[in-house]
Amino acid sequence: MKSPNVLLVSEPSLEINLLSETLCTQGFEVKMLNQFSESMQFIKDRNPGIILLDTLHKNVACFELCFLIKSNIFTRNMQVLILSDDQDEKTEIAAFTAGADDFIRRPIRPHAVVQRILARLNTSSQVISVKPSKQPDIRLRIDKESYTVYLNQELVHVSKKEFDLLHLLVSQPGKVFGRVEIFEKVWKRLPSENDRTIDVHIRRIRKKLGDHFISTQKGVGYRFNA
Repeated sequence: MKSPNVLLVSEPSLEINLLSETLCTQGFEVKMLNQFSESMQFIKDRNPGIILLDTLHKNVACFELCFLIKSNIFTRNMQVLILSDDQDEKTEIAAFTAGADDFIRRPIRPHAVVQRILARLNTSSQVISVKPSKQPDIRLRIDKESYTVYLNQELVHVSKKEFDLLHLLVSQPGKVFGRVEIFEKVWKRLPSENDRTIDVHIRRIRKKLGDHFISTQKGVGYRFNA
């Protein structure tokens, strides 16, 4: 039997069933389990590419499983996405500390989750292809190897830093990247006082791609819209 593309660890509900059905209609094979305790052995045996962990109001058990997945040499490259109804920022931080690749708050939007999964799968390759849920007729393709960006198959000319910044944001759709993190990963330095370098590059990217791809989180940073 073929290993499932997606392992979904959650209790059955209308919301979870709809998510599973949406994944299936998009070509994924989904396996559902409702116990964290039985999941690790299944992961080792079946090697799913994407793992969706619903906290199920059991944050500690969920994050422990995530940590085990990311600590094991045979499973650490699997993409782990956490589903949670907890609005506390500390919970999100704890999830990423445990090694999660993404953190998705309820209410769950199935089609947006699919796009985030596709982005996570593409992150491991040189090419990232995304289609914003609110702009279904638009597709953005980013090729790391050739440093090229295509918007609906039309080449968009960007500078190296514009490309690096866009690639960083697209690598984790929905995640807000803070200014310090962006400077460290793109410019390899810390920002100076009143440094507007990021803002200038974001304006240039928006001018070339449109305003719908990148959102500003006032006082925090920027995110790519899934």
